[in-house]
Amino acid sequence: VIIARFGDPNSVGGTARGLRIATREGAPVIAPHDGQIVFAGAFRSYGQLLIIAHGEGYHTLLAGIARIDGSVGQLLLAGEPVGQMGQLQDGKPELYVELRHDGDPIDPFPWLAPSELKVSR
Repeated sequence: VIIARFGDPNSVGGTARGLRIATREGAPVIAPHDGQIVFAGAFRSYGQLLIIAHGEGYHTLLAGIARIDGSVGQLLLAGEPVGQMGQLQDGKPELYVELRHDGDPIDPFPWLAPSELKVSR
């Protein structure tokens, strides 16, 4: 379930720079696209943060993960497991997904939506 979309008002008077998605406890987190891990670890208020570079200036930031299953420099394929969600004390865990192009946040939703152009089995 999407809790907040890119551009929605946030709790500090600004707008959301990514998506907040409610997950189940222990849910696997997967790489949204092919890429390479450029950061994996604790970062400020994000908690555990995973940053994946996809080339041509695109990066995905994934936060809210309890356990990261990858290391800096690791190459990833779309759909490959990269972590696991935990449990918040006051509710369901939330995955934060932010897509950046040349450092600027852009709406990740069109990139995550199903497409007829993707290969399927």
